[in-house]
Amino acid sequence: MDRETIPNPPGAPERIAGMVPGVKAGGFLFLSAIRGRHPETNEISDDTKTQARQALDNLKVILEGSGVSLAHVVHVMLYLSDLKHRKDFHEVWMEYFADNPPARTAVEVADANAAPGAGAHFVLDVIALAE
Repeated sequence: MDRETIPNPPGAPERIAGMVPGVKAGGFLFLSAIRGRHPETNEISDDTKTQARQALDNLKVILEGSGVSLAHVVHVMLYLSDLKHRKDFHEVWMEYFADNPPARTAVEVADANAAPGAGAHFVLDVIALAE
């Protein structure tokens, strides 16, 4: 079977038991529940843009730990606790994906900031090409 769990790389926030950053299968990486949690303090900033940068930095660390980069991302599912945060997220998104951005879908959900992501304005699920 062409499937393996991606280990949590150094520099990424810790995950609770049974939760992994993602799975590599069929030439793709399927990453889930990436939030703006700071890897050293385990805290989530209430500032939307700071949180967005940290979430995208966490994504970058997980991708690099899997041997790829942000350029390998093909789709991002953005779950927002409130659609009012979409504009701030998009401004930060453009810092990371100014050229040739991946496809992205955004939806508002009730549990984006539920434990273990209490305080999260958004959560990212990502599909990327694997090397």
